[in-house]
Amino acid sequence: MRRVAYLLIGLGVGLFAGSQLAASRAQATALWTGVAATVVGLVMVAASGPPASEPSDEGEDGRPTLSGLGTRVEQILRTAEEQAAGHLRQAEKDARKVRARAEAGLWLVLREGDDGERYEVARLESRSDADSVVAALEARGHLQRYSVAPAGG
Repeated sequence: MRRVAYLLIGLGVGLFAGSQLAASRAQATALWTGVAATVVGLVMVAASGPPASEPSDEGEDGRPTLSGLGTRVEQILRTAEEQAAGHLRQAEKDARKVRARAEAGLWLVLREGDDGERYEVARLESRSDADSVVAALEARGHLQRYSVAPAGG
């Protein structure tokens, strides 16, 4: 298609130049024919896309290719990672605040296992509630030992 467009441009320019040089009765006809051929050729060149030396984002079949997307995708992923890291930092900060508020004023009921380790049985808002739970568990005759301790401490 490019060759035909260049041929039309050449033909149009030739007719135009020829009409200017010739002193004939058909000068006006040749002039407008040359202009028309040149315009049609230029339109065909413009419609055929960039010259072969310029890179194109379209493949041979006219469909878009993925060339040049690598750097853009890399930028997008880098931005997403930075945003995710920021969200994670904020979530950890919020979780520490929630945990601190939840543990403030709470009392733990702990059970001492056969291995000597202490295990959390319950979290209660008052020391008296925690003492009541310990008393109820010990009244059942369990062999384990129970104790009360402040949460977070």
